[in-house]
Amino acid sequence: MFRMKTQLVFVFMLFLLKHKVTYATMWPTKQYLEKDVYLQGFTLESSKVETIFACYRKCEDNINCASINMNLTNKTCELKYSTKTRHPEKIVSQQNTIYMEIRDALGFSPHKPILSCKWFKNLDNQVKSGVYWMKFNEISSAPFEVFCDMTTDGGGWTLVYSYTFTQYTTFTDGANAVTPIPNWPVDKSSGTWAPQSTTTPLSEPSHSAMDFSLWKKIGNEILLKPNITNWVACVDGTGSLVNFVAGSVTCRIVKVITPTCSTVAPNTLDTTKTCGPAILLNTNNYIYLEGKTDKCRPVHDPCGTASYDNHLTNVANPGGALYVR
Repeated sequence: MFRMKTQLVFVFMLFLLKHKVTYATMWPTKQYLEKDVYLQGFTLESSKVETIFACYRKCEDNINCASINMNLTNKTCELKYSTKTRHPEKIVSQQNTIYMEIRDALGFSPHKPILSCKWFKNLDNQVKSGVYWMKFNEISSAPFEVFCDMTTDGGGWTLVYSYTFTQYTTFTDGANAVTPIPNWPVDKSSGTWAPQSTTTPLSEPSHSAMDFSLWKKIGNEILLKPNITNWVACVDGTGSLVNFVAGSVTCRIVKVITPTCSTVAPNTLDTTKTCGPAILLNTNNYIYLEGKTDKCRPVHDPCGTASYDNHLTNVANPGGALYVR
């Protein structure tokens, strides 16, 4: 029996060699087969099949499948969404098991994009923060790279905006603003503004912003991570940042940064302000993402009193990041 199974594996390897041109065209990464090798975790589905070729074809037909394990003893075929190349630490020895790497792992090439950071986190709770290829579930959508925070507040966050300040050391100066600013629908026909960005940030120090029209396709829960005041996450009420609608929001403190007002969270979103959107506690600015350099000031007040003095000072590389999930 063992000899017959070994012969089947050999025949299958010959099949791959014979068709290497065809499959190299279909799959940008090379395929290889190893015996007595098992990839732990990352299982999309498990089923019984008669041959390794049948297992191989099941992976071929599943766009999320990156590799397979075939147990030749009990004929169990496991489709995997990651690979030995990406997770060599997950490889163990298992007798009479075939491992085959077919495509690159999810998120590591434009040919294998994720649908969102949240979708990927739900698929794999152990996935790490980093840059991944993403594509919206739309025919016209093209894959593009995003940064995923997979640890903060349960993870699954997509970075859409990263900013600094024009005059951090003189915070109350009218020339102080967040920079750059997204292309959100604020009237910029008058006054002087910080530069606008539509370049998706791939790290928090990137200081750029994803095209605002894409934010709502990712989700409607936001996470603000400034390094000069407390981190807050907010879900839509009657207000919605991604839809740029003023109204109520339900927010919570995710991480305490400042020594004061560690439990104070905002409750209102204002998208009608002259200089940019703001999250408020009742009617007072809590975080004001204003981009005008000749008017207004970018309040980051953990107490929600619209004060210019309650944020941290003397912070190296001051700024913030905004995520959506």
